[in-house]
Amino acid sequence: MKPFEFLHKQTLKELYSEKNKPIFEKILVLVQPRADDIAMYFYRQLLNNEKAIRFLNHDVVKNRLRSTLAKWICTSLSYHVTSEELDQNYSYQQEIGRIHARIDLPMSLVDYGMGLIKLQVALILKESDLERDELADAIILCGQIFDLALAIIDESYEHDLMINEKNAESLKLHVSSQNLAFDYSKLCTSLSEWMRNLLLLITQNKYDASMQGTIRHSNFGLWVSHKAHLFLAGRKELRSLVLQLDNIDEEMRLLGIHVLDKNVIAIEETLSHLNEHISTTIWILNNLANDTIEEENGRDPLTHLFNRRYLETVMRHETRYSLENGILFGCVMVDIDFFKNVNDTYGHDNGDRVLLQLADILTQQVRAGDFVFRLGGEEFMIVLADVQIPAINIVAEKVRFAVEKFEFKLNHNISLALTISVGTAIHDGHPDFKNTIKMADEALYIAKESGRNQVVAAPQNPITYAVKND
Repeated sequence: MKPFEFLHKQTLKELYSEKNKPIFEKILVLVQPRADDIAMYFYRQLLNNEKAIRFLNHDVVKNRLRSTLAKWICTSLSYHVTSEELDQNYSYQQEIGRIHARIDLPMSLVDYGMGLIKLQVALILKESDLERDELADAIILCGQIFDLALAIIDESYEHDLMINEKNAESLKLHVSSQNLAFDYSKLCTSLSEWMRNLLLLITQNKYDASMQGTIRHSNFGLWVSHKAHLFLAGRKELRSLVLQLDNIDEEMRLLGIHVLDKNVIAIEETLSHLNEHISTTIWILNNLANDTIEEENGRDPLTHLFNRRYLETVMRHETRYSLENGILFGCVMVDIDFFKNVNDTYGHDNGDRVLLQLADILTQQVRAGDFVFRLGGEEFMIVLADVQIPAINIVAEKVRFAVEKFEFKLNHNISLALTISVGTAIHDGHPDFKNTIKMADEALYIAKESGRNQVVAAPQNPITYAVKND
């Protein structure tokens, strides 16, 4: 039981006691017809609030959140008589707190919003024909109900946030000691190749700044933006890598200007600076690799992919990054077709061999900034960073085809052909990341129900983000 759970439940019983039933009924008659108006006012105010705007979108408010808030107001002000109803009310407020924690909504905004609701309810009651004493009782009771709801939401929020922070810290410790040397090695190779290709284009007079991809969209740039902030949070190496990324971007900007001006001396100087930044970055990565130690905590013990423990931490980060920067990410759900037949026919040892080989295929098909999870059984999930709708389906089809053409090797030199069903979804701006997972999962279900061995994309239209320009 959480620290204040007993106290909160006791207070709930007192507020929803038999003596308050008549006043509850009068309050609901007055407030219920105006609940949607209160919700409209609530979101109108928040959409004008600079702190709140990144968590909200006009279409999401119009289609989902407004009706949800109106329902919450009516539920909170409805008389609950049985213990089961009181427990449901308590659980309802707890879930709201968990959702607020998932989307990283500041509690200051929750407090502000609750104040807006209390004010509107009080004004509705004030405009009614309630007698003076009844009006006072009603306003006091509503204030107590909303204050208690806020306390339960706050407690649940803090509890969920604490768990996530512990997992985030564990993820950071786990990944820094979990065979990251391989990732660092790949990143060093990628940077060296990037620099070699750039030099080749310059020497052949083929460099075109408008056609050259930026370092931020390279394997290294994606890794720094999407993984390093999770794995290296608080470490000086992260600040150094971000600085080098900025330095390389600036030198590339200057290089484009010098190439257009055909300023050979400036080009050579800029390339020299670029090479220094690349060398420094590789040195930092090599130092990180040297610090890496093996530790099997938080990985799937069979495939060594991430397990569900870190899914929320990763999804929370990607959702926040998406909302703040207007850069989409997507989920790819993968399920092996007829996997039960493999276990039944060839045994669970061979089933494990199949899972290991599939994990290897998935890992090979993604970039340094992406994540691969084994959710359990034969189900996997890929989180693709910085991706649009056409690209996510191309990647998903690439994965599906790679599995279809692959010969899975079983014991006794047995080869087996298998297929997978895939569901994809792009983050559509909803602040709760579980919405994105749910859409991908529903698309996977359709893929399996409609014949398997195919990719099905969730029907969606990504929204336009409200991104703050500093």
